[in-house]
Amino acid sequence: MMERLEKLKEKAEGTIFEEIVHSEVESYKKQKQKELKKANINNKWIDQADELFNLYLKICEEYKPQIEPFVSKVELEDRREEEGVVRFTVTNFKDSSLSLQCADLHTLDDYQKLENDQFVETLDEEKEEGGVEFYFNPGETVEEVKYSDIFNTGEPLTALTKIVEPLILELFRKTFDIESLIQIESDAE
Repeated sequence: MMERLEKLKEKAEGTIFEEIVHSEVESYKKQKQKELKKANINNKWIDQADELFNLYLKICEEYKPQIEPFVSKVELEDRREEEGVVRFTVTNFKDSSLSLQCADLHTLDDYQKLENDQFVETLDEEKEEGGVEFYFNPGETVEEVKYSDIFNTGEPLTALTKIVEPLILELFRKTFDIESLIQIESDAE
């Protein structure tokens, strides 16, 4: 494309249209650079958050069988497409449920801001990065994790596990129901 733009400028050289063509070509280049920057940042946020979501799913799959003997139900739901979250939900024997949710650190509002040229101009494409947040209740983030915090360690699964494991322990602690477990054990005898 840049080659074609240069050819247009060459064609106009020496004509009365040279200034207009040159101006339009430069304006077109700037617009395309802005669009490319927007797309790159958007894709970077999404791709990096997805890599973190995938690690979270692996971690939950590892802990799921460990929790199952102590609760009524354990569910792992990948709702990225519909809701932008991955949920690890534990239901105790009193039908009380709690979810440790992992969501994109960038909100829909953040993604919509990328449509604003002035906003995009303030962003440094190299420094922008994706991430995720963990919470039990929406709006009450308990942990934020940026892509670089995990993937610059050399051991991303281990690094994220160190962050998520205490949250899974808290999830277990909040849903643990010893009375129901004792009752189930005595009913089984």
